[in-house]
Amino acid sequence: MTSTDELKMNIQEKAAKWGADLVGFASVDHFKGFPIEHQPQTMLETAKTVIVIGIDMVDPSLDLWLHPDEWKAKGKPSRAFEDEILRAIAYRIALFIERAGYETKVVPYEPSLFLKEAGYYAGLGVFGKNNLLLSPDFGPNIRLRALVTDVQFNPDPILKEELCKDCTLCIKACPANALAQGYEMKKCLDYSESHLKHLTKNAVLWCVRCIEVCPYTRNINSTQLD
Repeated sequence: MTSTDELKMNIQEKAAKWGADLVGFASVDHFKGFPIEHQPQTMLETAKTVIVIGIDMVDPSLDLWLHPDEWKAKGKPSRAFEDEILRAIAYRIALFIERAGYETKVVPYEPSLFLKEAGYYAGLGVFGKNNLLLSPDFGPNIRLRALVTDVQFNPDPILKEELCKDCTLCIKACPANALAQGYEMKKCLDYSESHLKHLTKNAVLWCVRCIEVCPYTRNINSTQLD
């Protein structure tokens, strides 16, 4: 076992201990065709590997978005609980790698890598008919965060398994009819933004109907609050 193989194994173990349900490693070579602002070397010039972590959204409260009016007035971004969980795990991993003598950066959300594509290249899942990344273990009910590092890790294999096959549950369930002709982003966003579920004045849930009905989603009956 090489030193980088051992480091990779330690990262996987630490990430799981710190709360990550998924961890994958991808070569930066996969990202060469993306716009420059979405390439790993924009975040870290010497980047060789992209590490993607994910969490299973086991409870709908993790997906609550906070939109206080005072934040909007000050130009502060909205925040979601799962973002804070992922951020904490990512920075712990980054610090662990840096203490091993390598440079690492946690990728911000803007500018960012395309996280679904990064998760695909890191072997975490495949694309579903709802345009989301489907994990064999958790379905599309996951959220992702990425890091870039100058460590040349052996990449994980890209999954070739077809998960959706003939299933059309998400297409039929979509209240915006945004999947019938392939994913139509505008229809999806317009519906979601006009049908926010308010839990409090400042906390809302977005539509996740296509996640709810996916057969691969765990805890399928608890992904939405009543």
